[in-house]
Amino acid sequence: MKRYCTLLLLVLTLLFFYTNSYSNTISINYLSPVPNSKYVKRQANIIIKTGDYYDINSAKIPSIIKVRGSKSGFHEGKLIFSEANKTLIFKPENIFDFAETVYVSINNGLKTISGEPVQSFSYHFMTCKSDIEIDPVDILKKEAGTESSSNDSLPGDFPVITVNYSNNPASGYIFISNLSFGSHSNVPYLIVCTNSGQPYNYKRIGTPCYDFKVQPNGNLTYYNNYWRKYYELNSNYQLIDSFYCRNGYTTDLHELRILNNGHAYLLSYDIEIVDMSQIVQGGDPAAHVTGLVIQELDENKNVVFQWRSWDHFQITDATHINFLAPSIDYVHGNSIDIDFDGNLILSSRHMDEITKIDHNTGNIIWRLGGKNNQFTFVNDPIKFSYQHAARRIPNGHITLFDNGNYHTPQFSRAVEYDIDDVNMTATLVWEYRNNPSIFGPAMGYVQRLANGNTIIGWGQTNPAVTEVTPDGTRALELDFDSGVYSYRAFRQDWNGPPVGLSENSNTEPVKYKISQNFPNPFNPSTTIGFELPVLSNVKLSVYDELGREVAVLLNDKLSAGSYSYHWDASGYSSGIYFYRLKANDFTETRKMIILK
Repeated sequence: MKRYCTLLLLVLTLLFFYTNSYSNTISINYLSPVPNSKYVKRQANIIIKTGDYYDINSAKIPSIIKVRGSKSGFHEGKLIFSEANKTLIFKPENIFDFAETVYVSINNGLKTISGEPVQSFSYHFMTCKSDIEIDPVDILKKEAGTESSSNDSLPGDFPVITVNYSNNPASGYIFISNLSFGSHSNVPYLIVCTNSGQPYNYKRIGTPCYDFKVQPNGNLTYYNNYWRKYYELNSNYQLIDSFYCRNGYTTDLHELRILNNGHAYLLSYDIEIVDMSQIVQGGDPAAHVTGLVIQELDENKNVVFQWRSWDHFQITDATHINFLAPSIDYVHGNSIDIDFDGNLILSSRHMDEITKIDHNTGNIIWRLGGKNNQFTFVNDPIKFSYQHAARRIPNGHITLFDNGNYHTPQFSRAVEYDIDDVNMTATLVWEYRNNPSIFGPAMGYVQRLANGNTIIGWGQTNPAVTEVTPDGTRALELDFDSGVYSYRAFRQDWNGPPVGLSENSNTEPVKYKISQNFPNPFNPSTTIGFELPVLSNVKLSVYDELGREVAVLLNDKLSAGSYSYHWDASGYSSGIYFYRLKANDFTETRKMIILK
């Protein structure tokens, strides 16, 4: 009897530990694509996050992740770990078929670094019916409705900048890029100008360019519409990198945010064929509906976070939109901001809405404005209409440019709201309305400066830029010729040299090239830039004075384009080193110096 009781106790103990172990599995808190989602691009990667760090070795178990398309069959793929192993990415070797259901299984065996097993999970999503090309500038036109030099001689096609008013404006430079719609003669430039309207530096682009600004890393970025991507320039105006959406999405011109950790946020507009007759009576059964996608890229350009309006918004959330039309742009996102808590703030013009999004899960935290407004507006009965550029500022408030398309009468303004997300109030604490009224129906930007002044880029109207003090007094007003506008305007400090930027053609690289590292000499880090004209097997290595290979910085297959590599040489002693780029049959070596 005693032996029987001991055996029973052992069985119960084992059962307890088994049950307890099973119940302690860690759940998945972020998946992309979202379960049961529709209109997923065929180039989709699967992104899995638990909030904990993965045990890399556990992912080596065969078939830890199984992916099967209802038409394309089973998909082999590559497992990629990112964000210090907090993010697991499954990258299929082949793209999915159109209009198929994709089944994903995360199987037993995957563990976190703490030893907890990841909960097994199966789900599915549906791919898009077709790929529809999208032109970001065409989207902007619908919203609107319509050579370098280092001397005193400006090119004949350089835009005229007029100072209408100046009274002790803030220090720093104005960053703008000129554009026009329709038949107006205008050659786009990237312009860094002084308070007197004189160009401190400029670059002739020759194709529409947008969102020209200084990023937190001290480099310049701008959107080039010819190549539909963002380019990054260092403080010497050298092209060092490019940014564009992955997973089959076209990069949109409205926003690029580079973070201090090297990650970057981008937007994409995604046109899908939707049977609107199933959503509204009389709707087009094959309407072209434009959704919105947010992507976060890590320092190696892997997509580590993807958020799609298809999964979180309804098409009918849009305001002032004809849902019976053959073409519907229901979101029209135009800015991303990173809140103090790391979550995202999205401005969606065609929904009259500012949305806060949980960066960990992708879920919506709150919605301000529009049909799904959760806040009580205080001191602002008209609210905002078709807004741009929502930004969280240091005092915790949110500023934005209220285009005012559906105000009566129409007028634009800069506004500041005190957001109380406990009591759910949005209190208007400051606004600037010009007298007489200015109405910029499209584009626009508001920037709060460190001295309390505010820069307002008025978008598609004249004047182009106004700076005002906290009491609403004008400090500066700049203007282009009639019919010439700027998508955004920024005031930013800048230590780049006051010389003309070297003019680059608007084409991808036509030959292999490796640039001199910058800075050089350096301590402890430097940047190496290179260009590839075609898909290439690339190896970037570092050698000491004796010709010994001391580091392999990169060894991968890369597509044509411009690239940069940031090398931290903290563990290397002072001296002369050489870096060598080998790409297909091309080899070139340059010298650099670590000086500690």
